[in-house]
Amino acid sequence: AGASTAFAETVNVPATLTVDNTIDFTTTGTLDFGTVRATPDNSAAVNCVGLTMPANPALALNSTLGTAGAAACTATGTAVLQAVGGTPTRPEFSIAGVAAFTTLTLTLPTTVDLTTTAPAGSPIFRLVDFTAYRTSGTPAAVTTTVQVDGSGNATFNVGATLLTDPGTPTTSAYENAAYTGNFDVQVAF
Repeated sequence: AGASTAFAETVNVPATLTVDNTIDFTTTGTLDFGTVRATPDNSAAVNCVGLTMPANPALALNSTLGTAGAAACTATGTAVLQAVGGTPTRPEFSIAGVAAFTTLTLTLPTTVDLTTTAPAGSPIFRLVDFTAYRTSGTPAAVTTTVQVDGSGNATFNVGATLLTDPGTPTTSAYENAAYTGNFDVQVAF
């Protein structure tokens, strides 16, 4: 009778991966309301008016206030805000390099103040009611998420409502000057 002997061989196999959570997220253009005529109302904290730039590029500037604008401006008083010239523009955001049909979380700001180099107590402008509108694929309003296409790309615009000073400035006139501010838009997995 023969004895049986078992033979075994072991091969060590390495396992590896590379993490790349980078989102190619870029912007072109600015949020520019053009040239406006503006007068603040410094008699009460609720007297203000607004001018809305919808994120949808097919829609023009209008005086319809969103939720935050309506809450901030419960009365107009003597406040005035009129578009009188220039070329209003919306920033365009591009997403690339993401896996096909990924849904990303979109975070827009809630409030941004626009100021100029004016004396203390001068009126400011405030941006509220930020909105986004997808311009690639099937155009549509987007709120808290944006989905990329089969190539991992998406583009969208951002709009907002510009308010006259919703507080009580101590001076009663806007400077004839540029008013500026910055805001962040974030997309995340």
